[in-house]
Amino acid sequence: MTVVNGASFNPGQGLAPGSFATIFGQNLCGQTASGAWIAPGQLPVTVGGCSVMVGGMEAMLAYVSGGQINFIVPQGAGPGAASVVVNNGSGTVNGTATIGQAGPGTFAINGMGVGFGAMLNGMMWQEGPFSTTTNGQTTPVSIYATGLDPATTPVVSIGGMPADVMWFGNAPGYAGLQQINVSLPPGAAGAGRVPVTVTSDGQISNVTYMEILPTTGMMDGMPGWGSGATVGQNTARADELSYMAYNPANNSVLVTDENDDVVRVMSLASQATTATITLPTGSEAHAIAVNAAGTMAAVALSAKASVALVDLTKNQVTGVIGTGDYPSHLAFAGSNLLVTNEASGTVSAIDTGAGVVTHTVTVGYGPAGIAATANTAVVANMQGGTISTINLANYGVTNISLPSGSLPYEVGISAAANKAVISTPMSDGFLIMDLGTGAVTPVDTSVWNAMGPGAIATNGSTAYIANMMTASVTAVDLAAGKVMKTFPVDPGPRALAVNPATNQLMVLAEGTGTLDLVDMGSYGIMGRLNGAGTQRPGNWTLPLITAIAPNSAAPGSTFTLTITGTGFQGAAGIEFFNGGLGYGMGPGMMGGGGPFQGGFGEDPNIKVTNFQVNAAGTQITATVQILASATAGTRAVRLETSGAWVMMGPGFGSFFTVAQ
Repeated sequence: MTVVNGASFNPGQGLAPGSFATIFGQNLCGQTASGAWIAPGQLPVTVGGCSVMVGGMEAMLAYVSGGQINFIVPQGAGPGAASVVVNNGSGTVNGTATIGQAGPGTFAINGMGVGFGAMLNGMMWQEGPFSTTTNGQTTPVSIYATGLDPATTPVVSIGGMPADVMWFGNAPGYAGLQQINVSLPPGAAGAGRVPVTVTSDGQISNVTYMEILPTTGMMDGMPGWGSGATVGQNTARADELSYMAYNPANNSVLVTDENDDVVRVMSLASQATTATITLPTGSEAHAIAVNAAGTMAAVALSAKASVALVDLTKNQVTGVIGTGDYPSHLAFAGSNLLVTNEASGTVSAIDTGAGVVTHTVTVGYGPAGIAATANTAVVANMQGGTISTINLANYGVTNISLPSGSLPYEVGISAAANKAVISTPMSDGFLIMDLGTGAVTPVDTSVWNAMGPGAIATNGSTAYIANMMTASVTAVDLAAGKVMKTFPVDPGPRALAVNPATNQLMVLAEGTGTLDLVDMGSYGIMGRLNGAGTQRPGNWTLPLITAIAPNSAAPGSTFTLTITGTGFQGAAGIEFFNGGLGYGMGPGMMGGGGPFQGGFGEDPNIKVTNFQVNAAGTQITATVQILASATAGTRAVRLETSGAWVMMGPGFGSFFTVAQ
């Protein structure tokens, strides 16, 4: 079993007395149950017939199941190595944990330790986004964490900018839960989605995010912004631009909107939006990438553990492929697509022609940015503070350690300089990696940039690095390893791209919702496009498979297959895909990859007829025939839908086994 911080799930982090912790394993407990509240700060020590001892002391339990137990580290535990023993009534499961004075972890809304943090406006007691002022006063924000040293005031960094800590301590009435009240820095207005960390007793937490809105004054004069309009304080906007990619094939820019769940195709020639592509509802679309031919785009659907493939000749989604948890960034390497799965600690390699995952490789903790050449991919493991390189010939992984406190975020590659540049948000510098030797060199920007470098774009041997907190971009000479210029752009520069034909740098400014066109000679803004000028054309609910019955059968059998779930109204057929999928859930956190075998692609030895969907879209039935020639092994179940197909990722129950 593996014992980790219950907020961050960081496998390399120690635990603090009184903090939330989580055990992942197998056959931990025979029941699934929650620990009932007894009194303020008190939970039971036995739940579902199971108990946990840490260093010989009883631990309070919040939740138990066969694969996961959430408990509170006893106050008297440690310091040093401690035994962790699970007693399920019929036997014991043994492990160890390291106990220290602090082991800070910040909670995320999605419960995975990544993405938007569990934070509340201290005046309105509502989730973000946040304005820097509320009713004329500096906005207070409560950050929920665990593992803080109660004797030392924590240090909170918002995009690299220090936040004043007004109070911290145990959240009233809750065992293991701690609260930090901070005031938002006024200079953070309009920064958009920025990282937040908590440091306690020299230990740094996982990275979560908050969204910081612009002021009304920042929006004055921006395209699409009407006279007299105001920005609603602490109110989510209908459109929130998240990423972009340039398509040189038709001189267009593709912009993702994480609130409206769309991709907008913007022509740089006409400076107008020519298409608005609907993504599955609630996708929280982040990164987007375009293949070399300009015919396909891929979008990371972070809230759906999936990637959408978009046919750019038709401007429509043609498929959704399950990846790991919280897909973050993307990079094309020929016909293969590489996807970082931030909550799984893995990279998925997808054959975009077949529409299947061919490899899942474990990298470092919390991978974010990725860039690739024909032979090598470079991954920034933001949460773990390391870099991984992947040999694309055999998918072997090499991990590179970085100085303590490094939080590498995004990667850009310059073929001209044979170097990679890696941003380190929340610092005043960045890293340059020699692709030939693997040597990593830190570079100081010589100016205070707060979120320091964020997004990256390269042009020849020049790299451009975005500074979200200071509304600026830094130009870097990669050959010399020196900063050339830092110049202002509109608030919240979240993504960058280069148009070499016009010698322009394109800056997606989340704060103002604009696409800035910057002349790379003068560094001046030559024009602005409205990145949110169109709205979503219709809805698309992603089908979700929750169960398949039966989930296995032998060759030569014919039976009725029943699939239950939601969103099946648009389903038109079922396909069974052979081998090579290898879904893994990260380094020791939620189990290993699956035993996928056999050929590659749709299995011709499994025939489907009599396909039917009920009116509620919650059940599919079909007659399935497994030919005698079918080989044993696991298949991924793919639903054909109107205009697309969907292959769900891990945790969706979308696998079928051909038995021996």
